[in-house]
Amino acid sequence: MSKVLVLTGLPGSGKSEAAEIAKSMNIPVISMGDVVRRETANRGLEGNSKNIGMVAMDLRKEFGDDVILQRLCPIITDELNNNNLVIIDGMRSIAEKDALVQLMGFEPEILAILASEDIRNSRLVGRNRSDDIKIEESGKNHAISERDEREKGWGVEELLELAHHKIGNEESMDSFRTNVKALLEGLNNTD
Repeated sequence: MSKVLVLTGLPGSGKSEAAEIAKSMNIPVISMGDVVRRETANRGLEGNSKNIGMVAMDLRKEFGDDVILQRLCPIITDELNNNNLVIIDGMRSIAEKDALVQLMGFEPEILAILASEDIRNSRLVGRNRSDDIKIEESGKNHAISERDEREKGWGVEELLELAHHKIGNEESMDSFRTNVKALLEGLNNTD
């Protein structure tokens, strides 16, 4: 039976790095954020944090909290039919998890990637992704804090609490990669 592992965590915690490790192991990764970035582009908007956040809020308001997962259902079903392990990157709410359970008929495993706000902020400032805007004021990055609050409002903290696996990402990147790879190898084992 195929397994699903949901990656969750606050912005800058290391979800993308964990997803890259999975890809390097030929484990399919389905990104929920790609749906929002595509919708942002389809609306003719620049792909910055403000616009992406606005589109994510609009989608949830218009179609429900599980809209992004519902749009990914055909891809998830296809990947589950062809792989032992499928990763869903960027889940942010219990509603999304519940929709996934309804789709699959079983509970996914959840991996919470954890890092302090200071560490996450320093990573976001350094990565220069289009959806990470930086507004420095009195040494505090307000744009990232606003993004945290938005995602907390969707319920990411409740999802973090439900996690079956938690990996801290505050030490060396080598240590983080080793821990993620070991977990993925164990979950991808077909025995």
